[in-house]
Amino acid sequence: MTKLTPEQIARHAYDAGFRGDGLTTAVAVALAESGGNTRAHNATPPDNSYGLWQINMLGAMGPERRRQFGLDSNAELFDATTNAKAANKISGDGKSWTPWSTYTNGAYKRHLPAARKAAEAVRKHSSGHSTGTGMGRIRVDKQTLDGFVRRTRRVGDALTSASGNQVKDVRSIADDSFGKIGKESGFADALGDFGAALQSQVKAVGTSADRLADAAAKAGKAYHDRDSSAAARLDRLA
Repeated sequence: MTKLTPEQIARHAYDAGFRGDGLTTAVAVALAESGGNTRAHNATPPDNSYGLWQINMLGAMGPERRRQFGLDSNAELFDATTNAKAANKISGDGKSWTPWSTYTNGAYKRHLPAARKAAEAVRKHSSGHSTGTGMGRIRVDKQTLDGFVRRTRRVGDALTSASGNQVKDVRSIADDSFGKIGKESGFADALGDFGAALQSQVKAVGTSADRLADAAAKAGKAYHDRDSSAAARLDRLA
């Protein structure tokens, strides 16, 4: 079990886009929902809820939310960063907490003192290490980037697989439809050449898709490594 402190939860919430009172409420709701346990899972209907903010994936919500958040499986919600981003989207940047029962029944209020302290610490830490350029931090949405990489790889694999059947399929059309006349007239060969050219083009597009996915994956890893290194340096200075 990975149990986070209120301040660690606040950091994930802040990075996901929560601000102001929404940040404080986000931390309080997470503490009420999961106690800070990133591996929390409630499988009792009407719940099938995962992670810090207990994102409910029950029934039809599962496929819809996996599509919305770019997830391959519900288990990805055990990642605190992914869970925080999902909570931010569901709550509309912290403006609507009615989907969480711990908010509607008031249970989150017990955690407000700790949540306020954690939120304030994160806000001070973030503003205290401003670059002074007058520009907001540019952050890469790793979840979106990872989803792009997965989809691009699937496109590349599908195109590569399809290209292998093109020549055979086109040649079969010529042989089946035109028989001896097609062979003697050269039409079957011409159609076969067309199939070969089509195969080459489809394969090239598939290869480009694979290269694009590789480049995006490398860029994402490089960003993540730099971001983690910078965060570690800031933590040592704090």
